[in-house]
Amino acid sequence: MAIACIALSDAAIKRAVADESITEIRDPRYPLRLRLGSSRSRGSWYLVTNKDGKASWAKVANWPLVSAKAIIDDLPTLSIQHRQDQSVKVNTWLSCGGLLNWYLTRSQADTSLSIKRRRNIKCTIVKHLLPVLGEVMLSELNHHKVDELLIWPLQARYSIGSVRQYYAVLRKAFKQATVLKLISDDPLASLSFTDFIATPIATKPPQLQATDLPKLLSDLDTASDSAALLVFIMLAYGTRIGETRLLKWSYYDEPNAKLVIPANITKTQAQLTIPISGLMADILRWHKSMQAAAGYRGGYLFPHPCRNTGLDERGANSLVKQVSGGEWTAHDLRKLARSCWADLGIDYMVAEQMLNHSMTKLDQAYIHTYLADQKREAIELWHKHLLSIHHLFAERICK
Repeated sequence: MAIACIALSDAAIKRAVADESITEIRDPRYPLRLRLGSSRSRGSWYLVTNKDGKASWAKVANWPLVSAKAIIDDLPTLSIQHRQDQSVKVNTWLSCGGLLNWYLTRSQADTSLSIKRRRNIKCTIVKHLLPVLGEVMLSELNHHKVDELLIWPLQARYSIGSVRQYYAVLRKAFKQATVLKLISDDPLASLSFTDFIATPIATKPPQLQATDLPKLLSDLDTASDSAALLVFIMLAYGTRIGETRLLKWSYYDEPNAKLVIPANITKTQAQLTIPISGLMADILRWHKSMQAAAGYRGGYLFPHPCRNTGLDERGANSLVKQVSGGEWTAHDLRKLARSCWADLGIDYMVAEQMLNHSMTKLDQAYIHTYLADQKREAIELWHKHLLSIHHLFAERICK
């Protein structure tokens, strides 16, 4: 065992670690010690002071999570905390940039988040947060700084809803770091988005109305088979594009006329069971026979053209655009279905369940006793209504 007496720097520590006889590093200028772990890839920072004639050691951080520069820069604060007999803590990062980069790395490895969510977090941090807050010291971050550097410039360029989403990522990053005790205090803990902008976020008006149904259903006749089916399923059941494009034939229980969408591909992480009407059963039989005739033997209703997976987000949106011409999106189909269900007098709770919206515990208890038959009746009513407007897929199925 040996103690290296060096001028602390990250480069000097790296050189000392290479000497396996060294287990402790100190700098005569500072009351700091770095003790290396057995693996030598990690260690602990200690603040060493004299108290009542005895050396007092207080662990303040982990190395290399906290660099030599960070620990030295934070030393005045540590010393004050120690003299006041407070719990001695060091912030893992001095600037917001360090914290945001940590959260970015963490979020991209979080398998509980969807690929789309991870992509949105990355875009938010890299494009909107780091450029304006990266160099701001954690100790200087406050309401005014966030408003001046982030919220107010962003609201001039983006919708209030988008700005709120960017701020939510910032809040989540700081909250996560605080929970894991990587920072001692969360400077944003007492702030909410309405502290900056109190204007209510206007709901985006739907681009499709019930009066658009005749043209929409007619347009399916001229779309490709895959585009027509993808759009019709989303209209027929109000499913989200993310779960619709990943549907597998194994989810379809043909004898019991139902399709079970597993929780891992739904937005709410809740399994969704939808009844298959006679109309949809005919359409699915036709679609499967068309796939077989084309030589497809895979498991997806909407396979990726180049990979053994379901259709990706871009491909699915491209199919929707074939029908919409860019005038509406997949989510507008969901809104249209929900609106028409209300017009048809379908029970509110049944409609919410068909949309797979998140439920309260009370709602879940209600739904448990009020489910399958009511959903099937609602779907049969809705599909009968669609057929009364346009004879769907008639030419395709009869070919």
